Amino acid sequence: MVTEHGEPVEFFLEPGAFSDTSALGLYNFDVPEYSFITGDKAYNDYTIEDVMREAGIELLPLRKKNSLRPLPAFMTYFQASIRKIVEATGSLIERLLPKSIHAVTAKGFEIKVALFVLASSINFLW
Repeated sequence: MVTEHGEPVEFFLEPGAFSDTSALGLYNFDVPEYSFITGDKAYNDYTIEDVMREAGIELLPLRKKNSLRPLPAFMTYFQASIRKIVEATGSLIERLLPKSIHAVTAKGFEIKVALFVLASSINFLW
């Protein structure tokens, strides 16, 4: 999760077999009330959207063409522009990563990736 300025604020690692929709339920979403959160098409889960709306947080991922809750064109354009910020942040973090990360344990790998994300956040501030 990144801010509107592209600052990483929350992330976690999951195995490749873990679906994005399942991961959505693991986010803490410690954000102010009336926050707007968007994501790509993989994050369409109407139940989570309804629960978050009741909590005062608007979750509006990009919609698939066959969505039961289509969005107006202006909102799709707005979401696409926000997604560019997310993708740019991902690219900046990826630039800091080496070609390979040597780790003996899964925990060691997670720590190293977390430190790269932290370094990206600090790099963003300078």
